Amino acid sequence: MDFDKWTNSLREIIQEEGNPLILRNGHWEVEDRKKLFDILDSRIFDTHLDILKTCAVDVLSEIDPQFELPAEERYAASIHGKVLKHSPDLRQGLAETLALLGNHREMTNCSQHKPEETAVLAIREILEPADWQRWGSLNNLLPALAEAAPGEFLNAVETSLQQTPCPFDEIFAQEGHGITGRNYLTGLLWALEGLSWSEDYLVRVAVILAELASHDPGGNWGNRPANSLTTILLPWLPQTLAPIDKRITAIKAIKTEYPDIAWKVILSLLPNQHQTSSGAHKPQWRNFIPEEWKAKVTNEEYWEQVRKYAELAVEMACEDSEKLKKLVGNLDNLPKPSFDAVIDHLSTVAITELPENDRAPIWTRLTEFARKHRRYSDQEWALDNDSVSIIEATANRISPDSPEGLYRRLFVNRDF
Repeated sequence: MDFDKWTNSLREIIQEEGNPLILRNGHWEVEDRKKLFDILDSRIFDTHLDILKTCAVDVLSEIDPQFELPAEERYAASIHGKVLKHSPDLRQGLAETLALLGNHREMTNCSQHKPEETAVLAIREILEPADWQRWGSLNNLLPALAEAAPGEFLNAVETSLQQTPCPFDEIFAQEGHGITGRNYLTGLLWALEGLSWSEDYLVRVAVILAELASHDPGGNWGNRPANSLTTILLPWLPQTLAPIDKRITAIKAIKTEYPDIAWKVILSLLPNQHQTSSGAHKPQWRNFIPEEWKAKVTNEEYWEQVRKYAELAVEMACEDSEKLKKLVGNLDNLPKPSFDAVIDHLSTVAITELPENDRAPIWTRLTEFARKHRRYSDQEWALDNDSVSIIEATANRISPDSPEGLYRRLFVNRDF
């Protein structure tokens, strides 16, 4: 069928009530891809899926020519003629079609599990040999590819993380600065966030994000693996449908493998009056989120999570003096049982008999913390008088023995 005959057929279809097509500004669009897919179900056979897989692998395996340019010149890649052979719309359409197939376990005239197997095999071939340029070329398509075959996608990410050199190290290194700077990791983070909505994938995704965070050198972009972890697990706005116990299991898994990342994330999950969140990426093709679901948390659910995160924070701080110093500055963010646990630990022989050089930093943090709450005692966020008195008494037990240590704070360039 030539193009004119094809468009004539489409014009006849568009006149029918409830059709899934739209003609807008001369461009044909599908209003509801899932609905059209259901309509065409009986007309699709194994050979069609095999052809689709071959096309998808061929088109989506192409390396973006922009990577032949220095990072600072890639914003002008089209001017230099460094563009992909196939249009962004075609690439996006193929990725989304794989996502549709991955969600159709059976089709009327196809072999058993053929649609799902087609998606799995396509993702495997596209990502199995992936170097940093392949991951970067697929950046904006990764959320759809992840939903096409979640297990296969996570396998590919884990495999890449184990490679030497790790391709994600190079992707981090490609992060640009200023208005021409680019980030090639956002798509991967969104893909992982999308899968984390499912209880089945949360723990695995959390460990992958933690490992990515351990590779992260930092940068100007807000899209960072550790931030994604915090967003997913926020007690007041969780971005996963996994139950609370599964969320705690995810944090414990990270704590075992990447304790420094777990510590950073746990602190970010403690109560903080200045936290905001726009939420995590939501899946478009997988039915992880029920239609009736609403983003709300009961007061009981919130405090259950906070208590468990605080317990983990105290446990880690009691084993590491550097973490203990950090936690002392967050005493006002701890529920009372955890607050009491920290105070009790600070009063033990393990702390009171430390050498002065080791005690002094903890004492300094305690006294500064207590003075701040005394100074702003009329503010709503300030601790009550009894709690501040307990902190001051605890600080006195570990105060420096030498006058130099005890009065050093009086000889700094801070007038107050």
